[in-house]
Amino acid sequence: MRGKRLYTFVIANHAVSRVWRISIPYPVLVVIGIFALIGIGAAVSAGYHYGRMVLKVWDYDHILAENDSFRFENHTYRIRTAQLGEKIDFLETLSTRLRALSDSDALGGVGGYSKESFTQPLPGSAGTLQSLDTYSRRADALETQLREVQENVTSRVLLEAARPNIPPVNGYITQGMGRRTDPFNPAIKEFHAGVDLSAPHGTRVVAPADGIVIFAGPREGYGNMVVIDHKFGITTRYAHLYKMNVRAGQRVSRYDVIGYVGNSGRSTGPHLHYEVWFRERPVNPVHFMTGPERAAENRGRSPVFR
Repeated sequence: MRGKRLYTFVIANHAVSRVWRISIPYPVLVVIGIFALIGIGAAVSAGYHYGRMVLKVWDYDHILAENDSFRFENHTYRIRTAQLGEKIDFLETLSTRLRALSDSDALGGVGGYSKESFTQPLPGSAGTLQSLDTYSRRADALETQLREVQENVTSRVLLEAARPNIPPVNGYITQGMGRRTDPFNPAIKEFHAGVDLSAPHGTRVVAPADGIVIFAGPREGYGNMVVIDHKFGITTRYAHLYKMNVRAGQRVSRYDVIGYVGNSGRSTGPHLHYEVWFRERPVNPVHFMTGPERAAENRGRSPVFR
């Protein structure tokens, strides 16, 4: 047809030696180009919107993951809060018991949580970093108080072990502490620094408290003598022994046999001369020779507890 432009496209297949020719009028080619551009634009637009959708989905998943993480952390904080509260409750109970045992009011009051309080829902502030920090400080303070109570109890236990609160020998008192007439010279008055306990020759003499032997040997006037250091400024002396069963430097416990009643030294007959010293001053041993069951009653009488 005259005046009608055609565009011919040649397609050759070298494998089979064939050639195809396609002639397309110009208006049709323009229409095909327009549809192609529209298709490309649509594909680009679809790709763009799909990309945005993928990003939104990724953001949504990320937000969900963060929300789950925050929820898990909040649950963890709430558990830790409950655990700290139980720890405070346990420490408070233990501290109260130890303080009662030590008979000490020096620490004053303490506070904490009861286990019943954790049967109720936790308040909104529970589990926050601020509340955890507060609970941790309170727990640390309570632990410090507990250590003070433990130190007090330890000191009292050591002091009780050092208290010579049992008679060192089974016998009766023939001479008390204080001024007396010298048994060898009635014209002389002297101070008797201990008590004399009459007992048969060879009767066992036991340590009335834990301690360390600081002297074991003969001494003028005292005969065979044992001296025990019980710490806390307390020492005891045992004189006129027939035989000693310990040596200097030896550690002894309450009821350990340290010697046997005798008549050595300046003595008129078998007996035990027994002295108790506190801070280098003699105190009356009678205050201590009442047995462990009455030791608590003597605390107010003995200089050791003043």
